[in-house]
Parts: sequence; C-alpha cells; structure tokens
Amino acid sequence: MKSKKERLKEQSLKQIAEKKEAQKQEQELKEKAAKKSGLSLSSVKLLKKEPIVCLVLKILAVGVYLYSCFFYGGVTVIGIFGGYIEEIEKKYAVFMLIGVILLLAALILMFFKKYIVSFALNAVGTILYMKTAVFLVETIRKRLEENYITDSDILHLDKTYIYRHYPELAFFGLGLVLLLIDLVRRYLKYRKIKAERDNAPVKSIIDD
Repeated sequence: MKSKKERLKEQSLKQIAEKKEAQKQEQELKEKAAKKSGLSLSSVKLLKKEPIVCLVLKILAVGVYLYSCFFYGGVTVIGIFGGYIEEIEKKYAVFMLIGVILLLAALILMFFKKYIVSFALNAVGTILYMKTAVFLVETIRKRLEENYITDSDILHLDKTYIYRHYPELAFFGLGLVLLLIDLVRRYLKYRKIKAERDNAPVKSIIDD
C-alpha cells in the first residue's frame, strides 16, 4: 500500500502532466487561429515594422515641401508683404504663411507616425496655401488677358506660378497615401487580435 507522501507525489506529477497537455492544446489552438485569420507572413511583418515605402513617401514629401512650400511659398509671402507683388492683399500672404507652418507641422508628425493628426493639419494647410496660390494664378492670368501682353518673359507668368506652387498638391497626396497605409495596418492588427481572442479557450480545465 502506497504511503500518503507517495500518493501526493503521484497526484502532483499527474497535475503537472495535465497542465503541460493543456498548455500544448492552447498553443495548438492559437496556431490554428492565426491560420484561420488569413494573415500571410508578409502581413504579420507589416504589423511589426513599417514598410520601406513609407520612408520613401516621407522623403518625397520633404522634397516637395522644401521646393514648393518653404522656398517658393516663402518667396511669395515676402513678396506680398514687401509690396513686390502688386495689388495683392496682405491677407493672402497670411493665408499662405499659416499654410506653410501647418504643412511643416504635418511633415514633422509624419516622421513620428502620427498620420491621422498629420493629415488633418495637411488638409487645412493645403486649403490655406492653395487659396493664395490659385488666387495669384488667376489674378496674373486675368491681367495678361486684359493687357494683351506679348513679352515672352511675362506671357507665361501664370504657368510659372503653377509650376512653383501647385506641386504642393503632391504633398497632400503623399499624406493621404501614408494615412491609408496606416489605416490598413491598423485594420490588419485588429483582425489579428480579434482572431486570437475569438479562438482562445474560454477557461482552462487546470484553473478550475
């Protein structure tokens, strides 16, 4: 007849074996859940690390900002405030200046991966910046038509301003693409977590 100590030892070993078996079954269930979720290996990697394409888009955004917003936007703001661009109200310089500042904030937030807030600032900044840009182009175009300009250096001045300022719309587009990529990654992460939660055991037998 076994002693009480031997019986307790056997019972303890049996419980340990049952617990290991339960853990093994739970692991198998998790693996099945990951397969059922339909997430490919590339999708799982996407959740852990931001795609290289995002960095490329951010670098392009920096280039567009420096060219269109910082340089030509700055030149235009100074030109309006200094009276070098005639008959343009100073409020348009204020609109463009605020737009340039908001777009800079949006650019910085892109690198901190705050894409939702960045896009909101991007949208407002684009509206203010382009409000002045479009007004300038239309004003110059109207003056050219009214004065019948034939000088080749001035004749296409409206197009010159388009080439300088309209690339800012590409900055808006880049911000939109980054936002969409971020939303897709968030959705994939949500699906992964939901699949694991839905397929996880309600309660382990060992815990009873």
